[in-house]
Amino acid sequence: MPPSEESVDESEVLIKAALHILRVKGDTGFTVNDVLGEAGLRTRAFYRHFASKDDLVIAAFAEGAKAEAIRLRKRMAHASGPLEGVVAWIDARLELGFDQRVAANLRPLSQEAERAHGRFPAHLRLAFDRTLAPLIEQLQQGQLEGTFGDVSPVEDALAIHQVVWGVVEQRW
Repeated sequence: MPPSEESVDESEVLIKAALHILRVKGDTGFTVNDVLGEAGLRTRAFYRHFASKDDLVIAAFAEGAKAEAIRLRKRMAHASGPLEGVVAWIDARLELGFDQRVAANLRPLSQEAERAHGRFPAHLRLAFDRTLAPLIEQLQQGQLEGTFGDVSPVEDALAIHQVVWGVVEQRW
């Protein structure tokens, strides 16, 4: 049986409330009660959709990763080729460390997801892969066009991410 419109709306409201609280409170995190208060919902509504706070964190991280992938694709949209596309991806990700407006949205969410990572690595990996997908696509395109010589798109995207993320974390 498909979820009712009301239940989908409730889960979206809870996720948006969690994201809002993280933006406001920063890296101090949030409690389920914080989210319920922000969402104007009761405990029963929370547990209709999420088994725990960690489940909500995973859903919020997935939503944040979706938004970040859209932001990355927009930044890469005007690249004249794969090399410019890779540079645009790197620049956009570095903004997390150097542009407070961008960092304010993703830093607390990333930190909350890190706390849950040990318990739910596969779920968080799926969301993380969304942000890597645009970079992998550019590396694959460059490989096909001959722009990049001996490239392994997935492994090289992970390596690029690790370097960039190291800079971002240092800035945080």
